Amino acid sequence: MKVNGSDDRTGRREILARWSGFALASLGTISPQDRPAGFPNPPAPADPSAQDKDAPRGIDPQTAKRLMAAKNEKEFREGVERLYEMATELREELAQAPKMNVLSVRMYKKTDEIEKLAKQLKSKAKGG
Repeated sequence: MKVNGSDDRTGRREILARWSGFALASLGTISPQDRPAGFPNPPAPADPSAQDKDAPRGIDPQTAKRLMAAKNEKEFREGVERLYEMATELREELAQAPKMNVLSVRMYKKTDEIEKLAKQLKSKAKGG
């Protein structure tokens, strides 16, 4: 179909080219504050001089690692003792409970606590 001596597609292309040129020209006049939000600003680069925040200051890294390992080992041993106590309490409570097909809510909660502590200990054993 011809309109004013040109076909329909040529006219559309001209209009599209004019509008896109106008849109591109107007983008250059928008200030950074007026632009729509895009990606957030990246975080600041990590400071290589920053050491582990848990490590004592003024101590070389090897000593700090040894201190952290000793602290983790102490916490692990305390956790194992607590796990043993909780399991023993559950065993005694189960021995005193009447023979039923259903356990009490208290026993269920105790097993849940034991499971959480066991997972924490497993994580510590891995070094986490």
